[in-house]
Amino acid sequence: MKKLFILIVFISLLLSCKNKSVGIYSEEGKKEINGTELYYKVVGQGEPVLIIHGGPGLNHKYLFRNLQFLTDKYQLIFYDQRASGRSSLTLDSNSVTIDNFIQDIDELKNTFGIEKLIIIAHSWGGLLAMKYAIKHPEDTKLLILINSVAASSEISNMANQILAERFTKEDSIHRAEIIQSDEFQKRAPNAIESLMKIGFKYQFYDITFLDSLDLSLNKDYIKSSQLLQNLTKDLTEYDFHTELKKIQSPALLIYGSHDPLTELAGTRIHESIEKSEFKILDNCGHFPFIEKQDEFKKTVMTFMEVNQ
Repeated sequence: MKKLFILIVFISLLLSCKNKSVGIYSEEGKKEINGTELYYKVVGQGEPVLIIHGGPGLNHKYLFRNLQFLTDKYQLIFYDQRASGRSSLTLDSNSVTIDNFIQDIDELKNTFGIEKLIIIAHSWGGLLAMKYAIKHPEDTKLLILINSVAASSEISNMANQILAERFTKEDSIHRAEIIQSDEFQKRAPNAIESLMKIGFKYQFYDITFLDSLDLSLNKDYIKSSQLLQNLTKDLTEYDFHTELKKIQSPALLIYGSHDPLTELAGTRIHESIEKSEFKILDNCGHFPFIEKQDEFKKTVMTFMEVNQ
């Protein structure tokens, strides 16, 4: 009996060492944050890093697989933003404001007991990350902004116009077919994803990578979209380039060369954040972690190691 006990303890120690060497720890659930429930998922071991997804209205899943390379050295905290993904949709639409999105980040920081945030943010998430770092410069350690949207509505509109000009007649026909389909009329998530992917198509340099984009929309996406419409009043007209000078932390700006945001938005953001590095990855678009995986990984890891 004693030998059996020793064997069990020995096996447990081996398993513990194996898990430690792999550096994977997983936890998921919902937390009460700022008057709503936010879904979260934690993976990896080490210094915490908060991951802010794009949208508005997407979820963390399309980033989850593509940032796994960091889990050997960092604990990644993914979450679905307010009124998005698997987070609660039972909330007052008037609470869906930029200010509350920023407050959510701060409360997540405190809930997970993080002293200073390392933030990795993509696209729309970049706007939230910048806004947070402006409001809480002393609580921000590092910023990594991946193809962040612009710090002004004027530049965002210019970038969107360029993307719109890339659409073809065939795209319009395909879009109309989806909208007229029975699945779309029933608001089936797969039909909505197909429609969205037409929009994302020309945000890739090589459109064969489009199928690698895992949107995984939830079944209540329409309700989520309705709630998120309240953001319109915050996003119709804005320009916070001047405020970016308040950011004290080192920042890495990664953009794909094929994304119109690169020259329009990235350049201005880089000029406005004092301690920023501007890295353009050639021959890729809005999702460099998909199209240029190796170069993206090297760029991110180098920046994080240098700034520790």
